[in-house]
Amino acid sequence: MIVNFGSSPLAAPGSARGLRIGLRADASPEIGGGHVMRCLALFEELRRQGAEVFLLGDVASPAWLRSHLAEQELPVLPGPDDPNELVAVARNMGLDSVVLDSHTLAPECSRALRAAGIVVAAVVDGTARTQEADLYVDQSPGGHVIATNFPEGARRLGGYRHALIRGAVLAARNQLGRPVADPAEPAHVLCFFGATDPYGGVPVAVRALLATEAPLRLTAVAATPELVGAVEALPTRPTQRVRVIEPVGQLPELARTADLVVTAAGSSVLDLLCIGCAVAVVTVTGSQQLAYEAVVDAGLVVGLGSLEGLRASGTTLDEGVADLRRLLTHAAERAELGRRGASKIDGQGCSRVVQALVDLSGNPKR
Repeated sequence: MIVNFGSSPLAAPGSARGLRIGLRADASPEIGGGHVMRCLALFEELRRQGAEVFLLGDVASPAWLRSHLAEQELPVLPGPDDPNELVAVARNMGLDSVVLDSHTLAPECSRALRAAGIVVAAVVDGTARTQEADLYVDQSPGGHVIATNFPEGARRLGGYRHALIRGAVLAARNQLGRPVADPAEPAHVLCFFGATDPYGGVPVAVRALLATEAPLRLTAVAATPELVGAVEALPTRPTQRVRVIEPVGQLPELARTADLVVTAAGSSVLDLLCIGCAVAVVTVTGSQQLAYEAVVDAGLVVGLGSLEGLRASGTTLDEGVADLRRLLTHAAERAELGRRGASKIDGQGCSRVVQALVDLSGNPKR
């Protein structure tokens, strides 16, 4: 059912007040929650500037993410995949612009929105996937959006300066000092692979961490009972303690207090760098390879190779275990990684992106 939200006056130049913005993104066990979390970061800044914002999409699961959106008071409404239906929703709601954050949404959706005179922003990861937009945001390292034909006048924002960082991440970054590692205590490690871990990365990474035989205190985030069981079945040494928890919304604070974070090479890496964490990353899909190489080559993280390489017995696993052992036993290297990451991402990317979106939405050129 479509609800008539009426209309609002356009914002004054440079202000989001009066604007209505739709954020089109989904979350599910198959695709995870990264798209919605990026939209949540934009929502926080847009709301701070006075815009009315709505999430258009399917966020039936995971349950904790749905609850988190409710706590943030972000309205969640159905987000059609059909171009004509999406335009009808946008018109009925009086939206000035729609932000698309999806790897599967048909490019006809962006074309139909623009043809209807609605400003479109596309959050992309290296490739625009033929989406037509007035504003492209590529927060992946390097931030070079790949597209053959950009619409005339389209703006492109990319790289670390435009990383979409949530308020909870900034709060963790801004707390007075990170905990100083006690050489007498085993390193505290946080291991997580997104909101749903669809590729089963956590048990694989935990196995590699335990194979270092180094003392550690490990917090593993397991998204399903099967993953919990897989982690708990792994043998440990007397100096290795493992705690398994369900996905939670307080990951930034958990990361802040960890000596090392092991995770997938997705957008959450940017959050961790902003906080100042020492991070080791794993690719879980081929689409993450370019971003993985960029952060590894820049010396911001330690690369452990692919998840499949760690899953098998061989060179990738052996090298990954050796790298993890070095990180677990060398606090100075971990501290230097954290300093480099925090120096690259200042956490103000959302304000820069929102300003560009407001400029376009309040003063559309079509």
